[in-house]
Amino acid sequence: MKDVEIIKARNVLSSRARTNLTKRLRVAAYCRVSTDSEDQLNSYKSQVQHYTDLIKSKSEWDLAGIYADESITGTQVTKREDFQRLINDCMNGDVDMIITKSISRFARNTLDTLKYVRMLKEKGIAVFFEEENINTLTMDGELLLVILSS
Repeated sequence: MKDVEIIKARNVLSSRARTNLTKRLRVAAYCRVSTDSEDQLNSYKSQVQHYTDLIKSKSEWDLAGIYADESITGTQVTKREDFQRLINDCMNGDVDMIITKSISRFARNTLDTLKYVRMLKEKGIAVFFEEENINTLTMDGELLLVILSS
């Protein structure tokens, strides 16, 4: 039998591999309240503060922005300027993940919810719905989303 030569691995990463290891997710938050009552406006400010603090507290995340629509109904996404700006920024490659309070904060219409989630998923962009604990890039994420959004 021939001798086997053992080649020890070097513990050196190429610059390309090092870049991939340190890549941080660019995370954006989407906040929305549908009325301008004082309670809702306080909720709006609370959501903005909560997500700013949450994203900044994660060492693997970079704050890509807080997108917020105040006193706007969720049934018509075309009227929500910051939502549209968020989607455009995602399509332009500026955001890796969106985090939002709940499915109803993202969109009230099941078809709109699925349309935008699928569009983002095709680009590899996750949407995380905090209350429902759904990440759209997981295997069961879209199934849960369909069930809960209807």
